[in-house]
Amino acid sequence: MKRTISALAVTTGVLGATLTGISPASASAVDCSTGGYTWVRNSYVPTNDQRPAVDGRSYNLSGPTAYTYEVCLDIPDTETFTIEVRIYHPGGPTDVFVDDRPGDKIFRYSPGANTFWQVYGTMTGPGSTYLYYTWYEKQIPA
Repeated sequence: MKRTISALAVTTGVLGATLTGISPASASAVDCSTGGYTWVRNSYVPTNDQRPAVDGRSYNLSGPTAYTYEVCLDIPDTETFTIEVRIYHPGGPTDVFVDDRPGDKIFRYSPGANTFWQVYGTMTGPGSTYLYYTWYEKQIPA
């Protein structure tokens, strides 16, 4: 499930929250096993249907310390797993970030301190099929 991708950096900032798509240098494969990730989840999802909690958690809460979350996603080479992170700020707006690049990918998001967020995913593929993925994640102090 390794996929060769070109160098790509996408940064989206809305009201202080960040999602960054990052990848290794050109002609390198994404290898999630070498990134020092502390949370690993092997799971599966039905194709072509948005599913909540693809990160293994129904919801996420942050405390007074802000962190950046780096995620490496290992999926079948021919598929696209669209990830949507919805960040809810107390008394404020909801930030929504989407990463819909195909194949394996690494991305970062920073929900900020004292927030609540959920992670949704939609895996493309043949109808009536379940596809496996591995979610690697680590926290980085902001």
